[in-house]
Amino acid sequence: MASHGFWSLGAENVPGSTTGSQSPSTPRAWCQAAAQKLSGGLGSKLCALLNVAEMEKTSSELPAKQRETPAAPCDCNKPCSCPKATLGFSDLYSTDLLPASDGDAKTMSFLQEVVDILLAYIVESFDRETKVIDFHYPNELLQRNNWELQDEPESLDDILISCRATLKYAIKTAHPRYFNQLSTGLDMVGLAADWLTSTANTNMFTYEVAPVFVLLEYVTLKKMREIIGWQEGRGDGIFSPGGAISNMYAMLLARFKMFPEVKEKGMSSVPRLAAFTSEHSHFSIKKGAAALGIGTESVICIKADQTGKMIPADLERKILEAKQKGFVPFFVSATAGTTVYGAFDPLIAVSDICKKYNVWMHVDGAWGGSLLMSRQHRWKLDGVDRANSVTWNPHKMMSVPLQCSALLVREEGLMQNCNQMHACYLFQQDKHYDLSYDTGDKALQCGRHVDIFKLWLMWRAKGTIGFEAQIDKCLELSEYLYNKIKDREGYEMVFDGKPQHTNVCFWYLPPGMRYLEDKEEKKKKLHKVAPVIKARMMEYGTTMVSYQPQGDKVNFFRMVISNPAATFEDIDFLIEEIERLGQDL
Repeated sequence: MASHGFWSLGAENVPGSTTGSQSPSTPRAWCQAAAQKLSGGLGSKLCALLNVAEMEKTSSELPAKQRETPAAPCDCNKPCSCPKATLGFSDLYSTDLLPASDGDAKTMSFLQEVVDILLAYIVESFDRETKVIDFHYPNELLQRNNWELQDEPESLDDILISCRATLKYAIKTAHPRYFNQLSTGLDMVGLAADWLTSTANTNMFTYEVAPVFVLLEYVTLKKMREIIGWQEGRGDGIFSPGGAISNMYAMLLARFKMFPEVKEKGMSSVPRLAAFTSEHSHFSIKKGAAALGIGTESVICIKADQTGKMIPADLERKILEAKQKGFVPFFVSATAGTTVYGAFDPLIAVSDICKKYNVWMHVDGAWGGSLLMSRQHRWKLDGVDRANSVTWNPHKMMSVPLQCSALLVREEGLMQNCNQMHACYLFQQDKHYDLSYDTGDKALQCGRHVDIFKLWLMWRAKGTIGFEAQIDKCLELSEYLYNKIKDREGYEMVFDGKPQHTNVCFWYLPPGMRYLEDKEEKKKKLHKVAPVIKARMMEYGTTMVSYQPQGDKVNFFRMVISNPAATFEDIDFLIEEIERLGQDL
């Protein structure tokens, strides 16, 4: 029988447990089994480190000389004089580690301690009995620890304490009850890939310094273009520092495509430009226009229907109005998965209009693009293959560790022509290999982080069908939440109809507010409900979910589900917790 994974350890020893169940009811039960089953003393070390918060607090109260790191167990089964068993860190400094001549053993011991801290944090993050957040107000947290930088170096013991303190107050984004952002969860293979990436510590600008990573980016971008529907995966693309930069890249390319002279002569050489996007689109479209010198006033917002979808007729009307005012329409950004409502703009209708008026069509699929991996849900992006460019963030619905955002471009060579500067100290033309793999000159950055390996390794581990199952499960959970609250007393949906993505938007009305007849008074009071409940969530540390206003609508909860660890029970808990924390309002 196949193993049921990490948390199945000890499940057979927990009363009432069944095959395939979730974690044992307490970390202690897991620890007892882990101590027996994990080799090299790792289980015992994890159990000890799960109490790191209390240990760290006690340790921080001691004088520095007494805060010597306890010896870590070695792999011997009898008393020994292994260096690792006696090595402390209170008298060691970073200069004692590699590349110090005798730094091998000390480096391995120090890094093992760091890994132990990380492993303990990972295990704790998936434990529903732990807090999502140990919240402190900024001034309190500043005073609670000494975060200031000093002229003199600290010992490695102090460095380890700093590592523990940092994680103690970090948000456990892997926690099954963390729903606050579009990027949640923690994938173990992705994490391993991130560790490897940092170990390799290279740059993505040329093949000569990142041969494997450059090839993996080439292979993966081609696969993503195939999934979009571009013939044989042709085109171009790049991984960038987030969806906002990917969207700005798209606007940059659209401008260059229409007016290539702008690269050398600037905005004074082109007419007044106009970009178009939904009123529900991401703020990065306006931010990109500001950064590129186009101006936020040149971004014209298109009306959306009550579910948040762009209205094509209004797009065409606004394009004609802009032309009559002397503007040149050059860019339309349709959204596949809006940030708040999770709406998908009608891409086929938008593409028809873009073709009619010869305007670049971009699809901001930062949030919803991953639905292309699902045979059940990819229809929501019908028409995406007609786009000139697509933003797709695997660090959202695919749970690739931050950051991982791709811009895919249909026209090959356009990025290179738009951005290249021919820096001869990097991009020599007489190298002994195929220069097309020196991808750095098509990027705005010089130094570019390796973001590809996390996605590539996770794709190898899961396969496309694994990502599909993960995405389908999240959408199933969102439908479950919607069905539970749509007719439940005290809840009101922000818009009618089943969610298009995992976004479920709703108001919670406390008992004392449900029968208020004065609509203005009710609206004013309701606006304060979500912020108070959210604050209480954070202070108790039980869960986190976002809220915001939208247009003329007062604050409402925006529940999003992208965490693969979440279950139906976690959705039930969220509903009960909202009601518990808000019943007295």
